[in-house]
Amino acid sequence: MKIPLLLCLLLAVSASAVSAPAQESGVAGWWSGSLYGSSIVARMEQDGQMLTGLVTVTGLGGQKDIYHVAGAVFGDKMYVLHGAGHVFEGEIAGGREISGVLTTVGGKKLPLHAQRIPPPPDADAHPLPD
Repeated sequence: MKIPLLLCLLLAVSASAVSAPAQESGVAGWWSGSLYGSSIVARMEQDGQMLTGLVTVTGLGGQKDIYHVAGAVFGDKMYVLHGAGHVFEGEIAGGREISGVLTTVGGKKLPLHAQRIPPPPDADAHPLPD
């Protein structure tokens, strides 16, 4: 039930942005941020306007949670969805920073900021799964 809802949301966002010029925002790559003391590292891939990614959240105690995400980019706006129902809506600034709001499945809105980082030395050893 959640997957069709997420697909409908993504299609609605796509339809509302059809008139916006499609431009590469350069979201592909590695990003780092934090949320309530947890470290967030995301590896994003971009194919045209479509995004896929793997987000690793490392808590204060060292526990790691991994989230597979998908989304889309429209100009300097981006929308990223997780299968559990979390939605990130943000803006890309200069290809180096992303700022926006993560809305959890429970409706909580959390500000989130990320900066582009260089890929880790073993980045090629960890491709995103198909």
